[in-house]
Amino acid sequence: MLTDILVNFFHAAAVVFGLLTLLWAVSVAVKDASLVDVFWGFGFLCVGAVCLYLASPKTAYLWLLGLLPVIWGARLTLHLFIRNIGFLGGHRGEDKRYVAMRKRSKLSEAGWRLRSLFSVYWGQGLLIMIVSAPIWVSFGTHIAGQVITSGGNSIYIHANAYINLLALFGALLWLIGFLFEAIGDWQLFCFMKKHKDYDGPQEDKPVLNTGLWRYTRHPNYFGNACMWWGIWLVACEAPWGWATIFAPIIMTYLLTNVSGKDLLEKEKDMSKRKNYKLYIKRTSGFIPMPPKDN
Repeated sequence: MLTDILVNFFHAAAVVFGLLTLLWAVSVAVKDASLVDVFWGFGFLCVGAVCLYLASPKTAYLWLLGLLPVIWGARLTLHLFIRNIGFLGGHRGEDKRYVAMRKRSKLSEAGWRLRSLFSVYWGQGLLIMIVSAPIWVSFGTHIAGQVITSGGNSIYIHANAYINLLALFGALLWLIGFLFEAIGDWQLFCFMKKHKDYDGPQEDKPVLNTGLWRYTRHPNYFGNACMWWGIWLVACEAPWGWATIFAPIIMTYLLTNVSGKDLLEKEKDMSKRKNYKLYIKRTSGFIPMPPKDN
């Protein structure tokens, strides 16, 4: 069982870190470390695809567990490619977060680009492998079960060959999260496209407060968290899948306290906008709830 877990982990890690290294080389050539953002969802797609490729036999349960990150990763990668690489007026250039990181490092251009391989690109790869633990652990333990010997032949009874109630509930939670993220991203994309030429006062800049954004300030982040809790529930059908609960906890923490909700709302231009201040007072920060009347 441990051998199977390690086989899935190291094969998936080799693909993820290999592709990240190639993407880093491109980022050095174009001087844009923010290319790594587009890879986030694609990395999880790679983990699911590699585990599915290695699985034998490919049971209905494993198809479900493997396809959830593949479908999510494909959608998110396409969305980020369109948003970042550009159909909103062309490539936006290096994200200001990475520009600020480069300035704080006080390194030369070449020195910063080399550091970005370890701190930005391989750092993201490490996070991808940690958060995707429910996938490679469950794929590595799915053959755990009873062995029956009959007529000199050994037959494995797979403990989780079929999709049971817990996995179905997890898939439903994943679907709810997927819809929240996809619809929220689409509504934000349309809003930004509509107002991309706004040239009025910064404090009066319009705020998206309709659709899913009426009930939560971050429907896409809420949906992302739901998906990873759903994947973990599906993983719980496999032996030791429950032990990977740290993965959705880490993802939820990142979304609410590190690179998601808090980072966005602490930006200086957001804090100066009176419409956004009112929006914060009326609208739930994460979990969807009816807006307040004040």
